Amino acid sequence: MNAIIGKFTEDKNVALIGISTDKMKFGNQLLRELVKKGYTVFPVHPFIKEVNGILCYSDIKSLPAYVTNLILVVNPAVTEQIVYQLKDTSIKRVWLHKGSGGGSSSDAAIATCRKNGIEVVYGLCPMMFLSPSGMHSFHFWLRKKFGKLPEEFKK
Repeated sequence: MNAIIGKFTEDKNVALIGISTDKMKFGNQLLRELVKKGYTVFPVHPFIKEVNGILCYSDIKSLPAYVTNLILVVNPAVTEQIVYQLKDTSIKRVWLHKGSGGGSSSDAAIATCRKNGIEVVYGLCPMMFLSPSGMHSFHFWLRKKFGKLPEEFKK
């Protein structure tokens, strides 16, 4: 997963599903933090036209072809529906958000990504790597200390 995370941090174009107009929701906080860190974020939402002054795309297929990274901050059932739709899109990498709750990941979503040749990151919060500071660094340390990381990070 480290190599995939490296691709996410190098490519500053990222689609984001799970945005909200509520500034307190994590999707909105993630959007603001990514923009602050120099990423060009392409929010995807079927009903929201813009958020924080950024144009939203109604679906994945309407994204520009150069957008190859996608972060999902939705529940696992929605994640499974979305990753199933990625097969004929420009998306090459998917990050399934994992915060303090259950996260976006499911075994079925991970398997669908792998079956379709899409690189996948799961079990981690993107902010631990895309904006590693303060609370996010501490969050990574806690997860490592208590064995709550994917296997490759436990070493």
